[in-house]
Amino acid sequence: MVSAVPSTEDTTTTTVAVTIPAVVAAPVPSTTAAPVAKVAPRAVAPTTTAPRPATTVAPVVQSEAAFLACVRQRESRGNYSASDPSGTYLGAYQIYQGGWDSMASRIGRHDLVGVPPNQASPADQDTIAAALYRVSGSAPWGGICG
Repeated sequence: MVSAVPSTEDTTTTTVAVTIPAVVAAPVPSTTAAPVAKVAPRAVAPTTTAPRPATTVAPVVQSEAAFLACVRQRESRGNYSASDPSGTYLGAYQIYQGGWDSMASRIGRHDLVGVPPNQASPADQDTIAAALYRVSGSAPWGGICG
């Protein structure tokens, strides 16, 4: 490479030659080299967690359980035998008979169709209320609880 360096003594330009060493290429490996040994894959440690059993009904999540507990307290003060003054809304969740029958049928609890909600067991009332919440959200109870 050649570089021009200006001189401070006169107005002419002095040229200085600079030599750059040549790059030496690395030798190319021959194609007759011994094959590279294959490396066995690493063994993966087995998991220590047992698989969960299959469930047919989604578990009640905490926010759902908290909402239903609030509804139960607000609607009937936790009284599973409650009935509103008109007799239309029954049980701890104050569900009307048509909605109860529809949801019981929808989830395959045909044994509860026609049973007044306030005469069903607390567990059955909880089951129907949870199914109603999962299908319709909080709307059947006014959209909020609190």
